Amino acid sequence: MATIITPPNRRLIQRLVKTGRFNNYSEVVRYGLELVRREIEREDLSPYPESVLGKIYREMTAEEKDEEARMARGSGHPSPGELG
Repeated sequence: MATIITPPNRRLIQRLVKTGRFNNYSEVVRYGLELVRREIEREDLSPYPESVLGKIYREMTAEEKDEEARMARGSGHPSPGELG
């Protein structure tokens, strides 16, 4: 399975590994997935109704919208040389 890790997330993973708590990148990712699994089991993560999402997006600041756009670009396509 191919994965794309954004540079900020890659740096975070590197810092976590350097702490000694995790031995490698894979352990950090597995731990994160385990946390997501636990959250899903604890909460009802049903999709928000469209009306709620529309209200949330309308209330976002320009800075929040820019950050969301950057994250969307980062999760959609790897940077040049990111996979090599």
